[in-house]
Amino acid sequence: MQRFLQRLVPSVLPGDVIQAGVRIELWSVVAVSALSFAFLIRVAGQAVQRWFPVEFLPPFAAWQGSAMSYPALLACQIVILALLGMAICTIVHRARVLGTTAGRCVMAAGCAYFALMLARLALGLTVFADSGWFTAWISTLLHLDLAAVVILWGRDQHRLARLANHR
Repeated sequence: MQRFLQRLVPSVLPGDVIQAGVRIELWSVVAVSALSFAFLIRVAGQAVQRWFPVEFLPPFAAWQGSAMSYPALLACQIVILALLGMAICTIVHRARVLGTTAGRCVMAAGCAYFALMLARLALGLTVFADSGWFTAWISTLLHLDLAAVVILWGRDQHRLARLANHR
């Protein structure tokens, strides 16, 4: 596993490493990559159920958490996948695109997003068990996934900006 991760993230040794004066946190790269892969699997699973349904996956309707048409949703998901790829690249290459305040705002937005999706999940399991939007658990879990990526990316950007300000 260690060799695989070293190939995945060039110049990274186990744990943290100082590269060009900036500490690379391997766990952050792995976490954001794993969460992004989970989102990719969700997008692929829904596409399979749309065009080539299989019995071992939930039905197509179970993947849909909104009234958005599937072509529009798929287009949005492709854009999100591209953004996830860009987030992974900025973490791997230590590219700072935000300042400290913006990084903090992104983290706060990610925390609010995560809290709202947790509330959606809790309400769907209790009070609004008869509501389609609140009980769309696949959609809700993947929104939690995306919120976690937003938090981690914002944290990374905030950290990089703080390091740049202290030089």
